[in-house]
Amino acid sequence: MSPDSWFALIASSALIAATGSIHCVGMCGGISSALSFAIPEARRQGQTLWLWQAVLGLGRVTTYTLLGILAGTLGQGLLGWLPGPSMAVGLALSGILMLLLALHLSGKGGLLAQLERFGQGVWRTLQPLTRKLMPLDSFLKAWLLGILWGFLPCGLVYTALALAATSGGPASGGVIMAVFGAITVVPVATTGVVASHLQGFRGPVARKIAVAVTLILAITFLLMAWQMANGTGHVHHHNGHGGHSSPMESTPAEEQNHAHHHDH
Repeated sequence: MSPDSWFALIASSALIAATGSIHCVGMCGGISSALSFAIPEARRQGQTLWLWQAVLGLGRVTTYTLLGILAGTLGQGLLGWLPGPSMAVGLALSGILMLLLALHLSGKGGLLAQLERFGQGVWRTLQPLTRKLMPLDSFLKAWLLGILWGFLPCGLVYTALALAATSGGPASGGVIMAVFGAITVVPVATTGVVASHLQGFRGPVARKIAVAVTLILAITFLLMAWQMANGTGHVHHHNGHGGHSSPMESTPAEEQNHAHHHDH
């Protein structure tokens, strides 16, 4: 994969996380706040609480990275079967999932709700393990709990995983999800530290803003996918088949010979 494609995928992942911050606060803010109170009071005074929240976030990022590696590995074998440039397909899938997420946030449910129900089955299996880590009296417990937290069903995570699956391999899939997770740490950790001041992020107005931002991002991704599939994307597609140039493209030597022929 070219450096430009790498940058575009990572930037897209960062964009999903950044624009989804309101969604993150609404979905995980309550969990983050509750976990703050699971830390012994003597150990969460002052700035120390930020460190605890960072360790919990590091656990989530660990899970997201591993899921990205898995998605990239599984997707690598499917790239040859894709109907177009892999990055264009990844952006298109992410755009569709963002549309489904907007419907989900607006209370319409839909396909994404069914996908999250599948994730809830995994979460129900893992959730009893979280009780064994209480209270959070060590950073190791906080990190392990963050790892389990990363399996909580989330449409935003599934959207980023669509990019990871079409990134070209396990390394790129892991990097994409690591970037996504790292950006979500800040808003979720902030909610856990100053929860009483952020109740508005879980109200109806915040939900409407989240729906609007999600729709804008979905349209943006779909437009990017369409432009890539019909424009510059053909370069990456041909490179994926051994780097052969298009029949419509001529080499400089061919152009010179053609001009010489006309001179005669």
